[in-house]
Amino acid sequence: MPTHSFQDQIAPAIFARFPGYRWGKVIALGVDNSAAPPEIRARQRAAEATLRASFGSGDVVAHPAIAAWRAAFSQFGARPSKYQSSIEALVRRVRRGDELPAINALVDLYNAVSLELLLPIGGDDLDLVTGGTALRFARGDEDYLPLGEREPDPPEPGEVIYADEVTVLCRRWCWRQGERTKITPATRAVVLNVHGLPPTTPEQVERACQALAETVPRLLGGVATWYVLDQAHPVHATDLAALSGQGASSAER
Repeated sequence: MPTHSFQDQIAPAIFARFPGYRWGKVIALGVDNSAAPPEIRARQRAAEATLRASFGSGDVVAHPAIAAWRAAFSQFGARPSKYQSSIEALVRRVRRGDELPAINALVDLYNAVSLELLLPIGGDDLDLVTGGTALRFARGDEDYLPLGEREPDPPEPGEVIYADEVTVLCRRWCWRQGERTKITPATRAVVLNVHGLPPTTPEQVERACQALAETVPRLLGGVATWYVLDQAHPVHATDLAALSGQGASSAER
């Protein structure tokens, strides 16, 4: 279990282009991700049913929560018809009648919450993250190994990436996560990312963070905390040693 201070930051250039962006973060330590609590699968099925009922036969790309990410991808040069945000990919999967995949408890839970609130959510094994993390524009020479692949695929200059000190954790903001820090059943410490662009409200981002920070310890054990980065608060440091000694969940600012 990591015991150092963990720092996140959003590069100022991101806010110059996307001033309303909010980055919700959930850190959980001491979890047991080897089980498959039935509550998580039930939550996925409920989220799928609610989404199908609410979307009906409407156009996916016309929904404000989806359109915002398509517009953002276009702004940094990623064609949205080819590169879909994670929430658009989930919505399309469910709309065509497929279930959310069963991967492992943590991933299954954040996919359910993602679908419930129509927010892109991803995560990484904190024990495999090197140093702090940043959301920034890519130089184009960073290391990146796509999830499930064996060959590197470096980001394009100018695309939005989420990276630690040695590798890219997710390309094109919330398009595809990396292999090197993926969450597995053996994961014991995790950092989850909740992405919010207008018209998503601050309250929606906070609601997703709170739901995850409360549910993870209840179902998987351990402790959790959550916080939100935005233009007024672009940097945050978490004392992981202090977190490991506290109970259940908490919110920081």
